[in-house]
Order: sequence, then C-alpha cells, then structure tokens
Amino acid sequence: MRKDPRASALRRREEHVWEQLVSSQYERIYRLHLRLGPGPDTAADLTQDTFEAAWKAAPQFRGESRPEVWLYGVALNVNRNWWSRRRPEEPLPEEVIQDLPDTEPTAAEVYLLRQQHELVCRAVARLPETYRRALALHYFLEVPAVEIAAAEGVEPGTVRWRLHEGLRRLWILLQPALGKELGQDAPRAGRLRLAP
Repeated sequence: MRKDPRASALRRREEHVWEQLVSSQYERIYRLHLRLGPGPDTAADLTQDTFEAAWKAAPQFRGESRPEVWLYGVALNVNRNWWSRRRPEEPLPEEVIQDLPDTEPTAAEVYLLRQQHELVCRAVARLPETYRRALALHYFLEVPAVEIAAAEGVEPGTVRWRLHEGLRRLWILLQPALGKELGQDAPRAGRLRLAP
C-alpha cells in the first residue's frame, strides 16, 4: 500500500493537519467509544484520551494506513485499556441510545432497540481483542478489510476470517437473549445491524 502523504505532517505534528484530523474524526471516535460500552460521559473522556494518545504516538506513525484508520486503532487501544482498568464489581453504565430511527417508534419499539443495542455493545466488549478490533473497525467505522489488514500488518484474508469468526462468536453470545426476543431458537444472519 502506498504511504499516505499526510504521514510526515502528522509525525511532525503540523497543526493544520491535526486540526483537520480531529475535526473530521471526533464524532466517529466518540460514537465508537459509546458503542463499545461506556456511557456518554466516559465516551467523551475516552475520546479526549484517544486524541492525546495519538498526539504522543504521532512520531511513530509510519503512514502505511490512512491516518483515520491509525487513529481508530489508537481509539480501540484506549478503550481496551479502560476496560482492563475497570473493577469487575463496577456496574455497567447506563447506555444512552442516540441512533433511534427518524420515524416515531412506539414505546415497545424504543425499549426493544435499547435492549438490543445494549446487548450488542456488551457482547462486542466481551469478545477477544482480535475479533473486537476487526468488528469495531469494519462495522462501527466502516473501514474496508483491506485497510484494516494494512493497519494491522496482516493479509486481507486474515481480516475477513477474523470478521467471520468474530460474527460467529458474537452470535453465540447474543443467541440466548436475541433468540428469545425474536421468538426463535437462534437469530438468523442479517437480523442484527452493526453498521453506523
């Protein structure tokens, strides 16, 4: 993959390039943290931590992936570190759903959306790091498998396998709850929408 021309400017921490990266990616990074489990306040803090960590790591950015993909990797590392520092007895924070459909849903539909969103976010957070990273980058941030592969230093086929295996494991985690909600023994592929 060709090196991104912004790489050297990011390594030198040129202000205009950083301002552009922050302004274009702030909302996506926040939504990534929100979807991976913490509540809105924690997601905002983790978003700030992500940009701080990226600023510190900038001199090591090689430019082998787009800066946005590199930044998503930093965000996933920040999120993973936050989860690893949590005490197991801490209750999970209340999730606020901001992705409700534009049409006016009934109270029952709102409840079901909240339950499913919460279930998916908690299940993704329980996956092993390899699969969590692949699913979050591909489905939450819409990064193509080829770009994930370049950023992770693996073959695209490896990323596709991680996505396949990650979804399989996610379904296993979700099956007991979603199977009951949908009135079936196991959810069918296509019933769960992970993309933003």
